[in-house]
Amino acid sequence: MPKLKKIAAIAVSALMAVSTLGTGAFADQPYDGYNYDWWGDPVPSQTGYVVDRVVSAKDLKTGKRYNSVDQLKDIAEKTGKTFFNNKEEYLEHQAKYEAYDKYKDAYKEYEDYLEDLEKYNEYLEKLAAYEEYQKDPEGKEEVKKPREVKKPEEVKEPEKVEEVERVKEDDALMPEIELTTFTEPRDMFIDDDTGKLYIVDSGNSRILVVNADFSGDVEVMDFFYNPETDGYETLNKPRGIFVRHDYTIEDENKQTMIYIADYDNGRVLAVYEDGTVFQQFTKPPSEFYDDKVTFQPSKVVVDVAGNVYVCIMSITDGAVMFAPDGTFSNYYGANRVEQTAQAIANKFWKTILSREVAANFIQAVPMEFSNFDIDDEGFIYTVTEATKDTQTDIFKKMNPAGENILINLGFSEYTYGDAASYYYKNTTYRSSINDVDVDENGTIRLLDYTNGRVFEYTDECDLLFIYGGSGDQKGLFKAVSAVEAYDDIVYVLDSAKQSITTFKRTEFGDIVHEAMSLYNEGKYEESRGPWNEVLTRDSNYWFAYIGLGNAELSQGNYELAMDYFYRNSRSGYNRAFKQFRMEFVRSNFNTFIIIIAVVVVVGVVLSKVIKYMKKKKAGGK
Repeated sequence: MPKLKKIAAIAVSALMAVSTLGTGAFADQPYDGYNYDWWGDPVPSQTGYVVDRVVSAKDLKTGKRYNSVDQLKDIAEKTGKTFFNNKEEYLEHQAKYEAYDKYKDAYKEYEDYLEDLEKYNEYLEKLAAYEEYQKDPEGKEEVKKPREVKKPEEVKEPEKVEEVERVKEDDALMPEIELTTFTEPRDMFIDDDTGKLYIVDSGNSRILVVNADFSGDVEVMDFFYNPETDGYETLNKPRGIFVRHDYTIEDENKQTMIYIADYDNGRVLAVYEDGTVFQQFTKPPSEFYDDKVTFQPSKVVVDVAGNVYVCIMSITDGAVMFAPDGTFSNYYGANRVEQTAQAIANKFWKTILSREVAANFIQAVPMEFSNFDIDDEGFIYTVTEATKDTQTDIFKKMNPAGENILINLGFSEYTYGDAASYYYKNTTYRSSINDVDVDENGTIRLLDYTNGRVFEYTDECDLLFIYGGSGDQKGLFKAVSAVEAYDDIVYVLDSAKQSITTFKRTEFGDIVHEAMSLYNEGKYEESRGPWNEVLTRDSNYWFAYIGLGNAELSQGNYELAMDYFYRNSRSGYNRAFKQFRMEFVRSNFNTFIIIIAVVVVVGVVLSKVIKYMKKKKAGGK
């Protein structure tokens, strides 16, 4: 029976996933909402988010370089580019060049005319000499008849224009840039302090900065002044970004620090808000880092102390950790080795074979991180993309020592993403988590690259909502690369569609988050109303039963809490039952004492009666 139940659950999950892929777009929700119940079975559910808008580079239109005009002129001089104040000035220059180019062609034609005219005049002179010779040849040197040269068609001399050199568009440097498209956008970061959205436009080797609501000007960061070299640094296919603030610094320009994972340049470039380079984090010394392994940072986070953590896709020892001064510190938070049958067998044989023989075994190594994030309390959250053979440490929450605290809390073995893989059109789909975002409320969002979905969890890893999907419609994705949240809006970056999709919370989502917020603040009685409203709207939303169970448990209504927990939380039911049992014993303590006393007295009396009867019977004999 359990096997049949599991098979049915997987089948239903597969059907729902397939329907998600094939669903046509309607209204603001191009996918069916679903969730999972306590047993891991997929159930229809109201969604907590709907599509708000899709933003591409064309929607942002024009970007302005954050560099000053003097800086841009200096950059142009040092890089061999030509500075123009604006697009109109550049177009005027191009018009002048085109006019000069046409003048050059016209003047060449005029020069050719003059040359042909000179040849024609020479012909006329020779022809005159020949005719004169024909009239009176005696005593004169023989003159041959010249080859005929036709009179050239008259060409007027063109008016002279200003001589200018051609400037290719790539060689023109202007304060404004037309944002025609993103190219392979890799990452984004939302600064909660300023409400700015940073977009890593990797293919164009630049960072775009815009307000989170996409209003106002777009800042373009592609040249960074380096005081040490008195030159300008450029990016080469960057892949990650992190922004932090240090308000103890008096200089406002230096309070904001931007760290860029400059992938193809093999470094993390740290700059201030005004673009001045203040640090570079490069490949550690060979005694700490294998020289054969490339140092190509893909993601970066920084803690409040200024320690820098760098994700390197080719490193399995964990994140590369640098001290604030740029020196290598350590490797941080390596994943565990997947305990496959092969790994267990290798471990067994190594205990009984010699080192030389054991060295020939294939070494089992942990998977490297795919991405990470850091919360306000300094906990670092990492994700690792699942493979066919690897499911260990898909999601971790690590303390400063690099220890996964989810193990102690019992959450490390949870299934993150879809509960089961499914087969569709000759392909097996399994969730593969490639990004994580943790907001100021502790809400966790995991991004599933395989299926283009966002999975939203509480800070205790309880699943709240699932939204997104794979497809061409609005709200569906082809190749998701980053997820961020700000002011109840969730942003998802699609590197294939080259766009950012925003999701806004539904009324249902607002009620769920209101209930959770009240409970987290200790307002258990107040949370009961929103949780009941959630169940009124969606009876399949199992987490509401846990919320109500916790609310009743906090109010001492243990029996009612047991009813809510019964089919939804084994641990919650055990806690409620324990409290119910203790309360039952306390409230009936006197009764229990009386019953025990009566039983003892009856036992003593019966014992004496039996003893008396035995004695009497023995005496009668």
